[in-house]
Amino acid sequence: MKRLLTTLVLFWIAYDGWEGTFLESVAFALPLYLFFTFVDQISRRIALPACIAFVAALEILLVPATTYWLLPSSMPIESNTYFSYALPAFSLFYLGLMAWNRATATHVDHQKAIQSAIDALGDNQRAGVILFLIGLAGFGVRTVMPGAPTFVSYIPSYCLYISVLYNWYARSPLRWPIVGLVGLVLGAYTVREGMFGELFFWLMLLTLFLMAGRTTPLSGKVKAVFVTFAFALLLLIQSLKAEYRHNTWGYSRQERSGNAGLMGELIADRLSDPAKLLTPIHFYRSFTRFNQGLMIGSAMAKVPLHEPYANGEVLLSLMHPFVPRFLWANKPQTGGYENIRRFTSLPQSENTSINLSPLGEGYVNFGYGGILFALGYGLLLGYAFQLVCQAATNRPTIILWLPMLFIGCLTMETDLLSTWGSLLNNTLFLMVLYWLLGRFSVRL
Repeated sequence: MKRLLTTLVLFWIAYDGWEGTFLESVAFALPLYLFFTFVDQISRRIALPACIAFVAALEILLVPATTYWLLPSSMPIESNTYFSYALPAFSLFYLGLMAWNRATATHVDHQKAIQSAIDALGDNQRAGVILFLIGLAGFGVRTVMPGAPTFVSYIPSYCLYISVLYNWYARSPLRWPIVGLVGLVLGAYTVREGMFGELFFWLMLLTLFLMAGRTTPLSGKVKAVFVTFAFALLLLIQSLKAEYRHNTWGYSRQERSGNAGLMGELIADRLSDPAKLLTPIHFYRSFTRFNQGLMIGSAMAKVPLHEPYANGEVLLSLMHPFVPRFLWANKPQTGGYENIRRFTSLPQSENTSINLSPLGEGYVNFGYGGILFALGYGLLLGYAFQLVCQAATNRPTIILWLPMLFIGCLTMETDLLSTWGSLLNNTLFLMVLYWLLGRFSVRL
């Protein structure tokens, strides 16, 4: 009830105090309600669906609404036009996502599920070490051979992070060295590539799971510290990312380089003067980074006036993961380049990546019928989460793989091909891994 009352107060402040339109005010207040819900679930449940919902609301609703108030000329279409699609599309996506989650909540206690995984691990300390070695090998392949298939590079490298959960819950004497080594590898990758998303999201996912494994929920004060630290880390990343990339990236992906000294200098500079994190330019860069309204709005401005609806081509993305690239020479690439080029007027270059999001793809394919497509996408993610929770009743440790299975589905900054492909390929890899290691008497 407190969350609802607070949300209504925020709506009224936006509507009456800031003179926002009705749709803008709803788009401002709803994400804050989902934020309170997400924080409330931390340590009480595996808050993955709540996290996905809040991040999507932030990118689709809150940031665009605030941008319409502060810099309306930067948005490609009028506010009411944008929110007449974005608000109902997000709402149905959320209903689809949480429908399965509510059904699961009636018969799955997440804390007991993690405790069952801990009991299943027992003193099985070998599995965590083997996963660490597999993850390390995957990182080696993706570093030395950037063009290697994801099934032998990126996906195996995720085992590095899952090994943290395995070693931690098995009470392995190597758990602290492995946590330190995983942090070192992740930090080295961030410095080398200048890509900060993996650092932030994996830290967040592992923290959420370790919190959910507690026997007693965290207090509100501890959660507030966690959330404050997460936002501070996000501000730090956004404040130094542009400067770091400017000095280490060239004009193409092949011209990227790492500079640990520069990274250390930038971090030391920000920490010695935290006021630099709060400057208007840094807030603006952080804000626009999460503005999916720019992409969806640009698509609504172009389609169907200058580009016809795709009439369901997006659904072909559901079949792409089943066809290997060596059998399909022109198989579409993930990353959104083709979607942005075809359906928007936004600039796109090889060294940057922006994407239309599944909700944006719903519009360019079906117009306002994309609202129903958003419902289907939410149902897909929610059902996948429910299946994992159900599978954990027979194989308890499956629950520890949720971060890897959903790492590609956390934000709306990607397309259906990327999210669905990530979920499906990670699931297939996990099935192969369970079978293969089982042949060598390694129990995951």
